[in-house]
Amino acid sequence: ALALDPGDELISARLSGGRDEIFLATEQGKAIRFHESQVRPMGRPARGVRAITLAEGDAVVAMEAVQREALILSISEKGSGKRTPLEHYRLTARGGKGVINMKVSARTGKVIGVLPVTDDTDVLIITKAGKIIRLEAGEIRKAGRGAAGVRLVKLDQDDLVAAACAVKENGSAEDKEPEDKASGNLFGEGGPVLPV
Repeated sequence: ALALDPGDELISARLSGGRDEIFLATEQGKAIRFHESQVRPMGRPARGVRAITLAEGDAVVAMEAVQREALILSISEKGSGKRTPLEHYRLTARGGKGVINMKVSARTGKVIGVLPVTDDTDVLIITKAGKIIRLEAGEIRKAGRGAAGVRLVKLDQDDLVAAACAVKENGSAEDKEPEDKASGNLFGEGGPVLPV
């Protein structure tokens, strides 16, 4: 699907509709938003074009195809999170250094992922020790790009958040699957599951 450099890895793939915007976030709290038309069509094994210029030691942790009404939920490895309106991230050209997405500190730890959400989106947060927390995105405080967020999950000592995903609002947690555009939600097909 993609030609990779040594030491690099593919973290995400999404279907887009031709008019979506692309949102990338890094573990050190940076993010970039650009229109998908800036990524030209190319062959399957191509290396691709640069989406964001990373600082030394930083890495991309999430990529989403989003629509303008999205709220961006950012989650850190020590259980902090916040929702920020997509419009707070200025639309730029791809390949830039991005803007601050989340204030990263020893208290928050690194960013582990982002999700486009609405007030009705349910979110599952999974820790490395196997703890699972389910909450409504609407319960999470909205905050600006530079905020560190609020605590979403209380972690035991040495535990960290491993992943987060959005789930449907109805049915049991066991049979929940990621939302898709066919149901009128903000997520690309395949769902916004965020591995670490």
